[in-house]
Amino acid sequence: MMLFKDHTYQFEPVILDVKARQIIKKLPYGQGVRHQLDLYLPVGSGPFPLIIDLYGGGLLRGEKSSYKLHPSLQFVNDGYAVASPNYSLNSVNSINFPNQIAEIRAVIEYCQIHAKQYDLDSNRFFLIGESSGAQLALLAGASFSAEANLGHMSGKDFLTPFPKISGIIGLYGPYELDQFQQQFQQLAIKPKFPECGSPLSFEGIALGKSAPNKVPEQVAQANPANYFTTKMPPIMLLAGTADQVVPYLQSVNLVQKYLELVGRLAQTLWLADADHGIADFDNPTIHRAKLDFLNKIC
Repeated sequence: MMLFKDHTYQFEPVILDVKARQIIKKLPYGQGVRHQLDLYLPVGSGPFPLIIDLYGGGLLRGEKSSYKLHPSLQFVNDGYAVASPNYSLNSVNSINFPNQIAEIRAVIEYCQIHAKQYDLDSNRFFLIGESSGAQLALLAGASFSAEANLGHMSGKDFLTPFPKISGIIGLYGPYELDQFQQQFQQLAIKPKFPECGSPLSFEGIALGKSAPNKVPEQVAQANPANYFTTKMPPIMLLAGTADQVVPYLQSVNLVQKYLELVGRLAQTLWLADADHGIADFDNPTIHRAKLDFLNKIC
């Protein structure tokens, strides 16, 4: 069976089925093609709240404005601007994690600095991520609110303080990187990828090609819950109970930690028999639930 890291990536662009006033491609928030973002602006007058969408791919593959953007792109019709950034990827020979967190901060700073130009409301910035993008979204929001520096970005000196995120939506994200095998056993689910928990799993590669259970300090660094404070923004977590890539107990446990450490309830949506990926999560019912969450805290 092929390892996750060896799967071929083929870019599939997002279907543009929303009414956007303007689409601006390849805005540079840093140097190089991995430090560009695409911006989708809604019809009407702003300033618009901004959703920054972070795609998944195990931190090993992915591209801005791919088909994975489709669920978040629907918010353009609801009066939200949407940004789709690229970020640095890992490989077996080059580990960039957790530098992606510094890159997300740079994305936010770029959008803050250019908020007037693009009619953005810099007081209403949201993060949405799916799969490994959910881990990045939660880890970024948690570390920013705790004012903890994670990772670095070459050639970047931040001009503004840690950003304030208004809310975060995470879909089927990995948060406890050393618990995959135990949780799959608990759920009686066979992992889709046989290398789960090994140094060559996507989570093992992110931790420096190490078996997660052998590097507890790095596992702790990657867990958003370890940065939770009472300043943590509101969160909504979604996951499928039949997920064979990331056990949904990862999300369940993060919600419990959020209640214990932040002191507020998190909004949750567990989909019975749903698997990993946007296919089970890209529909009007789930969009409405996410929109209600955003509008409530906006």
